[in-house]
Amino acid sequence: MSEQRYLVTARKYRPQRFDELVAQEHVTETLRNAIRLDRLAHAYLFSGPRGVGKTTAARILAKAINCTSTPEERDAEAEPCRACEQCRTFEEGRSLNVIEIDAASNNRVDDIRDLRETVRIPPQGARRKVYIVDEVHMLSTAAFNALLKTLEEPPPHVLFIFATTEPHKVLPTILSRCQRFDFRRISVPEIVARLSDICKEENIRADEASLLLIARKGDGALRDALSVFDQAVSLCGSDIAYADLVKALGVVDIDRYFEVTGRIAARDMGGMLQLVENAIRAGHDLQEFLAGLTEHLRNLLVARTMENTELIEAAEATRKRYAEAVAPFSEMDLLRLLTLAANAESTLRNSIQPRLKVETILLNMAMVTLGADLREALAKIDRLETAEPERPSPGNADARARASQRPPGKTASATHKTPTPPPLKKQDTPAPRDADRHTPPEDPEPKAAPKAPPSRKEKHPSELAPPATPSPVATPAKSPGSVQQPDTSPSIADTLFGKPLLPRDSISPEETLSAARGQDLVAEVDTAVLETVEADAIVTPDENANPITTVWNDLLEHVKKDKIQVWSMLHRAQPEGYDEGIIHIAVPDDFHRRVLTERADYITGQLKALANVPIHAIQCAVREDMSTPEADGAPETAADFDPYEYMERKRKENPVVREIFDRFGGEPVW
Repeated sequence: MSEQRYLVTARKYRPQRFDELVAQEHVTETLRNAIRLDRLAHAYLFSGPRGVGKTTAARILAKAINCTSTPEERDAEAEPCRACEQCRTFEEGRSLNVIEIDAASNNRVDDIRDLRETVRIPPQGARRKVYIVDEVHMLSTAAFNALLKTLEEPPPHVLFIFATTEPHKVLPTILSRCQRFDFRRISVPEIVARLSDICKEENIRADEASLLLIARKGDGALRDALSVFDQAVSLCGSDIAYADLVKALGVVDIDRYFEVTGRIAARDMGGMLQLVENAIRAGHDLQEFLAGLTEHLRNLLVARTMENTELIEAAEATRKRYAEAVAPFSEMDLLRLLTLAANAESTLRNSIQPRLKVETILLNMAMVTLGADLREALAKIDRLETAEPERPSPGNADARARASQRPPGKTASATHKTPTPPPLKKQDTPAPRDADRHTPPEDPEPKAAPKAPPSRKEKHPSELAPPATPSPVATPAKSPGSVQQPDTSPSIADTLFGKPLLPRDSISPEETLSAARGQDLVAEVDTAVLETVEADAIVTPDENANPITTVWNDLLEHVKKDKIQVWSMLHRAQPEGYDEGIIHIAVPDDFHRRVLTERADYITGQLKALANVPIHAIQCAVREDMSTPEADGAPETAADFDPYEYMERKRKENPVVREIFDRFGGEPVW
């Protein structure tokens, strides 16, 4: 009794006709038309990834060219009949007219010289002599050059078919002499369909999940998928089960990935560490684990963004599971998690401690705050800003009247006015839009007329001090006998940043709204200090004494808009004289002298644009009578005011400011 020879599935079910090739219709249709119309080229180049049918298509083409049946007897007038002598001889491996050459082992110039000698021998009983050169990119440059002349003008009975997975390594002179066909990767559904047909032929039962797993392991190559299929049949027999197949192939179960995203939603850091331990004990490769996690997050993103789940390469039950598991995540969350997984996958190959790398990335995913959509948050802010503000109460009018009776040193200058913020509603209703806030509300009570700016002999800005805890928004006054109701409405801070760190009664509505609207932290500095400084910075023109005095106020206004640091030094200085292009400026201390001397070029440039006199340099001299010594126990003066220290103090005192620094990692900038 003869022993039957076993053939692997990839060889047993190798296509023998053009219509049996999977997913390469753009190639097979062109070749069939060329055979039917007798428009065959003398050289073809088949390129594409491994296992997609390049060599198989070359063999079918060689067999169809030499088929002796008439076109009427052949399917589509081009398919090989597989019944004539030439077709049977080729399929049995006895044909002398089809020569297959492995360029990886025959890549020398001498091998090409032998080929040039054999191409002159005519075919034996066939139409064409076909040379199939596999992995042609392995030929050396000298071998390519030796083939050029023969490839350009071969004998009429010779046809060359080159196959390669790396066409970019083939010389352009070779490519220009060939008709090129690019074979594409085979999709998972197409591989599954082919596996289903083979299962019917072999009487093998396999569920959809098992076939999908085998197809994904093929990675676009049908030959690789058939090799995995043979391995699965050897393990499971004629009944392939998904659970057994997962263990046999060593792949990570899909349930483990759903467990990962579940722990991310629950922020379970301890469970993440245990999950990595379980994966290592199961023998899973961490690189493959991260690759599968990346694909899992991609599927979740597809389920979130698409109306259907057709782009997810999984069974129908698994697709429904993805649609249900995506509920706790937004598109922004999934994109952020997918970026973390993809970056970790690329760096894991070179990591000395791969387990620590995987644990770190999973812990980072668990700590990622699932944030709200910023578009929704901004829409809520817009709705609150467009709400009509409450009319000013008598208590607020009294507060404004008291503010108008400030001492002369705190009177705003004519060149700079600070708008009075409108009162807030009890429900944390914000003030009107910025365009409306620039116009102060009408005061029912007459305000005191602003006094003239004090002279330097009367009071200096260094004698003024900012209040201990300035507030960016005025606090509404309570009427006598009124009972303050607790605020139960959700705030913008809760929407943007989550639950507040401190109890609700410890954060005022004004502070909450200030943080939500993203106001500049520097705006919390007491405006009274700035107003007084501006008032004292105004210099009374004295054209006879100093021509620079006439433009000094214009210089201060221009420098304030351009360089606030230089302005903070100049407003303490005073022009004393002008002598043949040299400006003499009096300053209160050596610090001001040093800073202004360093910025001398900038100051002279600005003065040249304002004054009509030649200016070459400035000289700063310290005048002791300009600085007033600080009294014992007096508060911090404007000259000694440190903005960085002030911001740090507000960071400690104001919970909203502290929340902004902690959430966004801000640093005080002045």
